[in-house]
Amino acid sequence: MDNNLRIQQLEDELSTAQARIEELENLNSATSVHTSKLSNHIDDLKESVIDNLHNPLLILDNELQIVFSNKKFQKTFHITARESEGKLIYDLPGEQWSIPQLRQVLETVLPSKASMSNFELEFPNAEEGTEHLTINASEIKLTGSNERYILLSIEDVTRRKFAQKSLKKREQQFHNLFYTSNAHIAVLSGPNHVIDMANDAIIQSWGKGPDVLGKPIIEVLPELEEQGFIDKMNAVYETGIPFRADEMPVKLMINGAEQQHFFDFSYQAQKNEEGEIVGIAAIANDVTKQGLLNDQIKKSELEFRGLVNMIPNKINLADAAGNTFFYNQSWLDFVGLAHDDFINRDWRNFVHPEDLYKMEREVERCLAFSTEFENEARMMDKNGEYKYHYIHSIPVKNDKGEITTWIGTSTEIQKLKEEEIKKEAFLKLVSHELKTPVTSIKGYVQLLQSMLPAEVDKGNSKVAVKPYLTRIENQIERLIRLISEMLDLSRIEQNELVLNLSEFNLNEHIKSVIEDLTYSVKDMQVKITNDDEALVIADKDRIGQVMINFITNALKYSPDSNKVNIRIFNDSEDTVAVTVQDFGIGIDKKEQYQIFKRFYRIAGNKDDTYDGFGIGLYLSNEIIEKHNGKIVVNSEPGAGSEFTFILPLNKA
Repeated sequence: MDNNLRIQQLEDELSTAQARIEELENLNSATSVHTSKLSNHIDDLKESVIDNLHNPLLILDNELQIVFSNKKFQKTFHITARESEGKLIYDLPGEQWSIPQLRQVLETVLPSKASMSNFELEFPNAEEGTEHLTINASEIKLTGSNERYILLSIEDVTRRKFAQKSLKKREQQFHNLFYTSNAHIAVLSGPNHVIDMANDAIIQSWGKGPDVLGKPIIEVLPELEEQGFIDKMNAVYETGIPFRADEMPVKLMINGAEQQHFFDFSYQAQKNEEGEIVGIAAIANDVTKQGLLNDQIKKSELEFRGLVNMIPNKINLADAAGNTFFYNQSWLDFVGLAHDDFINRDWRNFVHPEDLYKMEREVERCLAFSTEFENEARMMDKNGEYKYHYIHSIPVKNDKGEITTWIGTSTEIQKLKEEEIKKEAFLKLVSHELKTPVTSIKGYVQLLQSMLPAEVDKGNSKVAVKPYLTRIENQIERLIRLISEMLDLSRIEQNELVLNLSEFNLNEHIKSVIEDLTYSVKDMQVKITNDDEALVIADKDRIGQVMINFITNALKYSPDSNKVNIRIFNDSEDTVAVTVQDFGIGIDKKEQYQIFKRFYRIAGNKDDTYDGFGIGLYLSNEIIEKHNGKIVVNSEPGAGSEFTFILPLNKA
């Protein structure tokens, strides 16, 4: 309520009260007792009217002395009627009243019959901080009296001042947020979408100037209509349902040239206090760079899909967790399924049951250690027939070294496998056929060794016989080992390799194997380091076979060195490890995944000098895996190799 209106109301109330007093005085003038009582009632009435006013109130005489203060004033300023009445207003406690400007205004009220409106007073308050007051003053007259008084109405506007200050601060914050934000913001009014507000970011993206304010959006950007954006604005204005879009392509005419932009944006209805829609707000982010990049990515993806679908190899892509999200056309033709149907099928359903366990273990290992995946498995085609495939997957990593994708290729090797099976059958047949005559030859050589003297006479000289027989026997031993490996290869293929387990001291067994090798391998320098003693339950002959393969390979691929270091140690609390170190040609990283395959031989400049069929490490790996162990390779080209097999310890 306006303070002048309050003063007028107060004056009206006082006039009404004064008139009522005069009426009562005329009616009861005959009786002095009645007059005395009436006077008391009048005083009570005066105080009641003034005391019940909401704001603090003072009545000053023509000397600016306080003749009356209402209860609200006394409570607000913590002063009693006795402490205030009869004193000059400037002498009241508190410096807020001793203001020259206030005094000057008050002193002009009575002489000039003027009034004081909304004079602001500010003073500190220990409890609430700064307090703000508004003072209104005007002259009043009491009926029947020639005295002139000043009615002083005081209003506490501290909260209003605080609210105004807070509102101003918020308006400034809104202004800063709206006009300096990187977001593109515009407020459009009415059904014609007149631009009411638009920040610098959106005006700049339109390629326009600030003169767009007050114009309909279709006048500023007529190209939006044919692209359907005006219809979307109309729909939001009519229904109130927001519209949102991500990476929406927008063509804008800027400086007379059409430009392609992409925006993430939304249209939101704006309502008045009655809930009526009065406009819409457009909020957008320019994602043109991202949109163009995504367009390029989509184009590249289409080109990639077209390319991989032309490749006869089966190609698939998987995420970091190994979940496949893409198969090329060769895969789809092989399984006879649509892409989405194949994606939703578990790949395990297409793997031959006999190959599944090994496949799953290899997948788990590669996912755990982020290494390449290589495996051979039989995959089921659309006719329900299983075909052998060579499967190879490599991880693709980002600049942080994190795997983002797995790229897999599967090459059908059914014909090669059939040839391999024929070769294995032939080798098995030959091995069986050779085993008997070779064993017989060995027996005859040993018989000759026992019958013939160490030397025989040949003319005038003696010729050593037994050394030659020993060499023959050594070569026969090599031939017998080769035949045994061929037979073992067949047993592994038919899952017939059986372990004869027994408990033995691994250290002593390895020492015995090395001693036997020294008879057939001359000039071999072997150093054994026994860090720990190990008691194991294993197939003694098979572990010896693994050691012989490791040592003979170490010598074979070390043409310039005959040194071999062997170390026996506890790899962990529950396992024992044996490492065979050579100082030979070493193995490249990409070949370290291949060397345990059947018939694989390390390539090199001197490859034709390395004898063997490439099945020794394959057999060794199968033997160690059957013992629930594993083989680890550590090698660099030109720096030698370390082959380590790890076995579980015999612990009850």
